[in-house]
Amino acid sequence: MRELNKKLKNSRMLKNTGSWLYCDKCNKTVGYLCYTTYQSFKYNFECKCGNLGSFALSYDTDNNIEKSIKELKLKKNRLCCPNDEAPLFTIVEKNIKNYSYEVCCNKCYNKFKH
Repeated sequence: MRELNKKLKNSRMLKNTGSWLYCDKCNKTVGYLCYTTYQSFKYNFECKCGNLGSFALSYDTDNNIEKSIKELKLKKNRLCCPNDEAPLFTIVEKNIKNYSYEVCCNKCYNKFKH
């Protein structure tokens, strides 16, 4: 079993390694993280309630992580890896003012930033 390094600020998760992501102040949903498709995930958000929160999760790896020149693909409401179409996460834009993210796919080890 891989060990997850996790730091949350003014936020909480429904499950330990993924699922729904919440603002700690108003309890509104700010995203959804798929359980098994990420190597690392950083998500900073400003909730519509004014709360500034963040999620930083990563698994240790010996693999080389490459910065992708491609953008994530949007399929339905999910941001997916453009290389293998693995669903990575969802941003619940109706509940947030601003956001930034960095996510690494655990299949192709490409990192995507916004």
